Amino acid sequence: MGRALWRRGNGLARASVIATLALFIAGNALRGATPTRLISPHDLTVVDGWWIRLSPLYALAFVFVGSLIVARRPGNRIGWVACGIGLLTAVYEFGLGYGTLGTYVNRSLPALDFVRWLEVWEWVVPVVLMLFFLPLLFPDGKPISPRWWLLAPLVVVGFGLGLFGIHIGQVLGVIGTLLANVSLFIRFRRAGPDERQQIRWFAFAGLVLAIVAVSGIVAGAFVYHNNTVVFNPIFDVLTPLAFTALAVSLGIAVLKYHLYDIDVLLRQALVYGTLVVLISIVYFVTVVTVGSRVGQLPRNDPAAGVAVGAIVALAFQPVRRRLQRLANRLVYGKRATPYEVLSQFSRRVSEMYASDELPIRMAQVLAEGTAADSATVWLRVGHELRRAASWPAGAAGPSTLPLSTDELPPINGVAEAVPVRYQGELLGALAVSKRQEMTAAESRLLGDLSREAGLVLKNTRLTAELVQRLDELQASRQRLVTAQDTERRRLERNLHDGAQQNLVALKLKIALMKNLATKDPQPTQAALDELTADANEAIETLRELARGLYPPILAQD
Repeated sequence: MGRALWRRGNGLARASVIATLALFIAGNALRGATPTRLISPHDLTVVDGWWIRLSPLYALAFVFVGSLIVARRPGNRIGWVACGIGLLTAVYEFGLGYGTLGTYVNRSLPALDFVRWLEVWEWVVPVVLMLFFLPLLFPDGKPISPRWWLLAPLVVVGFGLGLFGIHIGQVLGVIGTLLANVSLFIRFRRAGPDERQQIRWFAFAGLVLAIVAVSGIVAGAFVYHNNTVVFNPIFDVLTPLAFTALAVSLGIAVLKYHLYDIDVLLRQALVYGTLVVLISIVYFVTVVTVGSRVGQLPRNDPAAGVAVGAIVALAFQPVRRRLQRLANRLVYGKRATPYEVLSQFSRRVSEMYASDELPIRMAQVLAEGTAADSATVWLRVGHELRRAASWPAGAAGPSTLPLSTDELPPINGVAEAVPVRYQGELLGALAVSKRQEMTAAESRLLGDLSREAGLVLKNTRLTAELVQRLDELQASRQRLVTAQDTERRRLERNLHDGAQQNLVALKLKIALMKNLATKDPQPTQAALDELTADANEAIETLRELARGLYPPILAQD
């Protein structure tokens, strides 16, 4: 059943591509069959304008991208919305050609009144799909919560009332569209790295479209005296091209967003697009203010341009810096840009060269720059990798890793780890842990930091090895002192229990000998022999102790 539905949906998507192409061909043929000399100047501006000429470009782009999304993501409503934008734009252009031919050449064409009626309002439908439903449903085809579906009838009714000239309807339509874009911003704040990358692609193209539209409206009001961008030179070309870019970004975001990095483009679009809008506002304020002060100032008066140029020249750089910081905050959130992370890392390295805090600061910069849950700096010492520092402190994980070769061993429990080398020698590693998958920009930043950290870890390892040598020297000295104390106690024990006891016994025997000599001189000889033996034993004991303190071999030449 699911397979049959997929085939049916895929077939409908392909049919929409063919139908869109056929309608554009038919519409252009019908317009070509109407001589331009018969068409009124007002209608000729529409029929023969660049907007109509370029509309097949963005319509076919939308329907083609939509068919690809339907084929590869069958459950994603974005594909059907894109197909609807392209197909309904082709319907409008066919109706325009049909109505023009019927109005100026053959009034007997069937259903001419119905086509003219359809032409009045049908163009609104692809606009609503593009400006409201795309941001509401992007990128997975669902709003961020079911309650956001309540905006759909508000927008449809609002634009419907606006067609009848009811201004409240236009206000409701604009409010609903703005809320749909707010929902996209909320989705971005809640999203993981993959979905954020998708939204960045779409937001980049949407920002370009907004810049073109706002600039066209300002130019229409103050230069062309027209309230729409459709008939304004330059903008009747730029707007269809911006629509095409929106369609292309939609396809990249949903299908191939991993292949490209959009952060730089998005930041620059935010900065310079906002500058364009601010310059337009400055121009408007200057013209109105100067005109009210010194009288009516023509809009094409050079004085207005000079005044605006002076104001922009003075304010451009400070405004650009503030907008750059704002754009960085919107794109990267609270963390710094990759360039700022590298700059901050280099600055901290120079401030704390060979300091004990340096690995900790390295781990902190690494964690903050990659939005990681934790970051670890590993240092090679001998045949093992040691955990030099972690951020935040106390992060889980082993303290050492065995190292058998010059290649980085696998580190469990981390999102990504890169070796740190200096002149080809493995010095350590940088590792980060994240719940989400690492983006391409974060992986590149991790690699750049590892290259910057090579010389730093070289010095840190030398310091660690020196500390290890000092610890070993201290331990060796302690062993010598302990050995000396042990030998001293042994000598004291031997003197007390050996030679000292023999001498005490010898003394007692001499005293006994004296007593015997006075009473009976016969046993004196035997007693003297015994005393001689005791004296020789005591002397031998002392000699052994002396040889232990200073062996005779040391005295030989």
